Amino acid sequence: DHKDVYVVNEGANTLDNARNIIDMYEPRKRLDCGTWGVMGVGMGYAIGAAVTSGKPVVAIEGDSAFGFSGMEIETICRYQLPVTILIFNNGGIYRGDGVNLHGDKDPCPTALMADARYDKMIEAFGGIGYNATTPDEIQQALKAGLESGKPTLINVVIDPAVGTESGHIGNLNPKFVAKN
Repeated sequence: DHKDVYVVNEGANTLDNARNIIDMYEPRKRLDCGTWGVMGVGMGYAIGAAVTSGKPVVAIEGDSAFGFSGMEIETICRYQLPVTILIFNNGGIYRGDGVNLHGDKDPCPTALMADARYDKMIEAFGGIGYNATTPDEIQQALKAGLESGKPTLINVVIDPAVGTESGHIGNLNPKFVAKN
């Protein structure tokens, strides 16, 4: 229905999967961080696309990528831009189920808050927030966000174990092999 929408995309799994799944119907409507890209450009791209085109923008973000520039939702709300943000929340970078290999009680360095409610952030600035846990809820919230033309954020709760490292380079990480 919304073939003229701009799609902004960033994140690890989120970027990789969206590139493979979401068809584009017009040229130059997908804006992303590029291969092995920089995180944190998504909200700026969404603002730029909305301001320069006046068209609806859907920003598809990983929870980690959103963390780099997520406070730009204040700008989106202040200017009442037609931006709908989906944050794929798996509670971590690649995966939200990492184990802290150091052995203490601190969380794994790649873990984020598993129960984060990003939808509440946009509500604080006057935008519309949704918390979606099923495909139907995601579809309904996305449709409502696009049709409203108002700043909207959908917290898409996904399984923390579904992530796969982009490029599968984890095997290049050094392993601790020395014995104490």
